[in-house]
Amino acid sequence: MIFDKPRTRNGHRPDADIAADIHRALRGYTPLCAAAPPIQVEVGDGVVILRGVVRGIALRHAAGQLAAEVVGLESVRNELLADPDIEQAVVQALATHPYAQLLTKPVLVKSDHGEVTLTGQVASEIQQMIAESVARTVPGVSDVINELVVAPESNGHLR
Repeated sequence: MIFDKPRTRNGHRPDADIAADIHRALRGYTPLCAAAPPIQVEVGDGVVILRGVVRGIALRHAAGQLAAEVVGLESVRNELLADPDIEQAVVQALATHPYAQLLTKPVLVKSDHGEVTLTGQVASEIQQMIAESVARTVPGVSDVINELVVAPESNGHLR
């Protein structure tokens, strides 16, 4: 049996129906079920915007594709961030921030759904605070767990 989807006067599906179908499609794809918090879906005039953080780049693409397959939408803007992108952005921010460049040993960055953990050694509590502060400014970072250890005699580089 074929059912027509409800349509507004201009012939388009209601945004709420599109959003519900996208949420259903995303929940039905097991690898995306672990997204915490869930992927945000905004729909306005048939234009879909996906926001949030997913574990990997492939999942970001999969979510965009699942949304694009829903009938009645005009377009999809996939603004999802993937943990590897966030990790790279934090490393880049630390490498280019004038004060963070003072870090003298490698700072390792790990993201889990936008919760970033910094590990490694720094030469002072100031460097420890600067690294955390810089990491917090990166889009997609929801929290920073600062496990940096102060080791005054440290020297080396940032990675």
